[in-house]
Amino acid sequence: MDERQNQLDFDLAADDLLEFPRDLGEEGWFQFLSEQKLAFQRVEEKFHIVLNRRVRLRLRGWDEEFTGKLVLNSLVLPAPTAETIQLRLGSVTFENTDIEYFKTLD
Repeated sequence: MDERQNQLDFDLAADDLLEFPRDLGEEGWFQFLSEQKLAFQRVEEKFHIVLNRRVRLRLRGWDEEFTGKLVLNSLVLPAPTAETIQLRLGSVTFENTDIEYFKTLD
């Protein structure tokens, strides 16, 4: 019997094709995203801010208002005991305590 013929004689049910194991790396990625989202929520609640969203804000000591996406100035989240947090809006960096007024735009 020809070996190529044997390779073509698989009898796979269509349901079996849907039962391949999931990529464990993908599950790890979704776990990371979930934990990151919760961490950002805790930071937002503690410091009374919104992150990764467009805002308009005024800083103490500045006459102008700034508009843009409010982000952390560092990739490292603050320690749970931190009293302030470094933020960035465009090229302007400041602490959360410098915010006089802010409004979410989206």
